Amino acid sequence: MADGVEESEVGFDRQKEGEMAHETYEGATQERSWDANVKRTYDEYQDVALTAARRSQVNYDSLQQYLAGKVAELDKVSLQALQNAVETANMTGKQAVRHSDLAIDRQWNLDEVSHIAGGSVTSIAAIAAAVAAAVVETLGQRKT
Repeated sequence: MADGVEESEVGFDRQKEGEMAHETYEGATQERSWDANVKRTYDEYQDVALTAARRSQVNYDSLQQYLAGKVAELDKVSLQALQNAVETANMTGKQAVRHSDLAIDRQWNLDEVSHIAGGSVTSIAAIAAAVAAAVVETLGQRKT
């Protein structure tokens, strides 16, 4: 019987080991399920975060493109304003030169209109006689 007891004890140990193995297997399955849930939750939150990051990048890129267009427009307007200012300065300089030329001309040369309007009767009569003589001479040349 000692042999029978030993066998039963060995059998009992084997049965206990089998039960423990089954319990270990169920625990491992449950642990794997938890691990799978943790990974799934992590993946879902990561997907949400990555989707938000992609949307933010798209918004940033579109804003940068819009800003670049506006900066180009501002540069174009600034360049046009600068060109207009240079052209205005050139025209003002040319006009100042013309005014200076006219002032110098009037300083050295006779102002006919002012001279006639403010001149004496003798100078007006002399100019009228010179004009009449020129007209008569011109008419006389035509008849011949």
